[in-house]
Amino acid sequence: MLVEPQIATIPAGPVRMGVPEFPQGAKLHRWESREVNVPAFGIARHAVTVGEYLAFADATRYAIAPEIRTDPRFRDPKAPVAYTSWIDAVRYAQWLSRQTGKPYRLVRDAEYEKAARGGAAGKRYPWGDESPDQRADWNNPAGSPRPVGSYAPNGYGVHDMAGSMWCWCEECYDEVATSDKARMVYDDTQIKDVRLNPVCRGGSFKTADPTVLWCAFRHEDPVDGRFDCIGFRLAMSV
Repeated sequence: MLVEPQIATIPAGPVRMGVPEFPQGAKLHRWESREVNVPAFGIARHAVTVGEYLAFADATRYAIAPEIRTDPRFRDPKAPVAYTSWIDAVRYAQWLSRQTGKPYRLVRDAEYEKAARGGAAGKRYPWGDESPDQRADWNNPAGSPRPVGSYAPNGYGVHDMAGSMWCWCEECYDEVATSDKARMVYDDTQIKDVRLNPVCRGGSFKTADPTVLWCAFRHEDPVDGRFDCIGFRLAMSV
């Protein structure tokens, strides 16, 4: 059965990205602090779930990763879907748009950070600066992700913007990581240029380093990669 996401409307306005200051000694992709003006948009209050994604697959006979049906960690239809590539996520958004006539798409990088901050400026996490313990689904590499919405929403009424499941964003990493420090993480000897990989945001239930859960943090992965810790949520322009 087709299920549309519950949409939270995020008001237009600036977001100060990349704060607080990047932690010294962290072996992570760096971020830059800059202000970005973000138009109003809508974002799903929850990530796409296993049940919703399987309904899409059954309706369209789309060739999904078999692990979605066989991995025991994802038996709960309310769990956030995983094993979805960026391509898969775009196909889902396109299908739902055709079915509903609404302009669903993936979340954009600056939109994700603005929505994650929940209207609060300069905080580490969607809920503030307090530890993620008991506030997010994280540091559980041997376990299963909890159902979407298991933790309290942030100031915009959006759940699981840190932990639970990495979220594909619309842009490639090099489009949004504009500073010299951001570019320095790349090794030109690599066979595949990771600068063209799409952005991922939010961390996952497997994340062990709390810095990865910061609103400022972004990652990248291959456009066709299907991993047990990356899913997606939908957005739309308003």
